Amino acid sequence: MTATLIDKVKQAGVVGAGGAGFPTWKKIDARVDVVIANGAECEPLLHNDQYLMAREAARVVRGMELVMEATGAGEGIVGLKEKYRDAVAAFRKTLGKKSRIRLAFLENAYPAGDEFVIVYETTGRVIPAGGLPLDVGVANSNVETFKNIADAAEGRPVVSRYVTVAGAVRAPATFEAPIGIAWGELIDAAGGPTVEEYALMLGGPMMGKLSYDASQPLTKTTGAVVVLPRDHLLVRRRTVPFTKSLHVTRQFCCQCDLCTMICPRYLLGHELYPHLVMRSVLFGLPFPAGAGTTSAHLCCECELCGLYICPMGLPIARINGNIKRNLKALGWAAGGKAPAPTPRPARETTRIATGRLVARLGLGRYNVRVPFSPKRLAPSRVSIPLKQNVGAAAVPCVKVGQRVRKGQVVAEIPEGALGARHHASIAGVVKEIKDAVVIAAA
Repeated sequence: MTATLIDKVKQAGVVGAGGAGFPTWKKIDARVDVVIANGAECEPLLHNDQYLMAREAARVVRGMELVMEATGAGEGIVGLKEKYRDAVAAFRKTLGKKSRIRLAFLENAYPAGDEFVIVYETTGRVIPAGGLPLDVGVANSNVETFKNIADAAEGRPVVSRYVTVAGAVRAPATFEAPIGIAWGELIDAAGGPTVEEYALMLGGPMMGKLSYDASQPLTKTTGAVVVLPRDHLLVRRRTVPFTKSLHVTRQFCCQCDLCTMICPRYLLGHELYPHLVMRSVLFGLPFPAGAGTTSAHLCCECELCGLYICPMGLPIARINGNIKRNLKALGWAAGGKAPAPTPRPARETTRIATGRLVARLGLGRYNVRVPFSPKRLAPSRVSIPLKQNVGAAAVPCVKVGQRVRKGQVVAEIPEGALGARHHASIAGVVKEIKDAVVIAAA
């Protein structure tokens, strides 16, 4: 069963739908005690996972059961917020009383969906520094990933996903949309932008990627686009050049430790001290400057430090991210995995409510009910990126001018590589192949 499921998941092109994009066939090739379906959806303004759970709880549960059987797990946990009432009701109806899968309710706080946080909240296990959920006997994936696993077991590839269109649009909504549809078409389906000059936060306002290009395609890993005015605080903060960010930090860091006191990794007991990283930058210490700077490799870049707590609004997570990349380029290693730490007592009283975060980010006007739209989106053209996953980019296996059917493989995993294959999300003709396979409907 294990080999069969792994092969089917590989054939279907399933990757982590929560944003990371790790090839799922590789993740489930393991032995674990617990399987977690992550339905926290902690990024502000997003509703895609909530609707998926409410509408397709049975598919999520089926995917979990398959993975539990394949990995030998004795327990399954769905981690979600109790306020997702429709989703909770759907799971309770599906699970009944005899299932080995249970619900675990998470606080309405950010970042409840971080894998280190959800593993601790649902199992009491702390992932060691530099480790993975597998190190504590856990397999953790987004709820949509499990739905896709259930589909894969029945021979259906990933050709669509749930996606929320929120922010400065006339009719915010969540759709089930074909992979490769342009963001601009999704924005139009949500009534169009309410401002002339806008920017896109792809994935969410906290950890999403900033873009100005509405022609970019929806991928397997991106569950939302938040449309914001170009002069919005979040857009302005992300457009500051990195060299200027360093200059501002050296001028205005007041050497407090609030960034550390609120850090989710620090509160879980890890030796991450953002305030010491900032002091290293402040005093221009040579890189890397000992434990203060190198602890940045533990940062999950959730942005709570800079966007929520820092009184000076400094780009702390951005600096940590830059240091992480530099450490990797230098070949720096943490010296092996440390033992699992003990969470700090302050963690129990240091939770950032999502509502407070929304207010601090200046997103209150966009924090509205976002309905699910049954609208069937039929783009005239899709662009299927060759790189939608951790690992190697897929290799095209079709040619320009070739007719393809919906669900047909258009890009394959390179021989012996970690990667994912991709499929046509519409029937049509291949028009272009560069870093994506472009298909025109026909």
